Amino acid sequence: MSKKTNNQLIVSLATRELEVYHMLAKGMKTSEIAKALSLKANTISTIKKMIFKKLGISSIFELYKLANK
Repeated sequence: MSKKTNNQLIVSLATRELEVYHMLAKGMKTSEIAKALSLKANTISTIKKMIFKKLGISSIFELYKLANK
């Protein structure tokens, strides 16, 4: 099985995950994203965990690095 590139991993995110990913990459906090999307902060935290899992990362710093490649 071939390893997916960063771009392939990002494109494979669900629509809402991709939206949250871009907001996180801009430096928005969970509470700010929740307010902007009219969702609960816990929902955003869950989406964030799924993004981290799908991208194989474990920190917001890694997300920033990935977003700026």
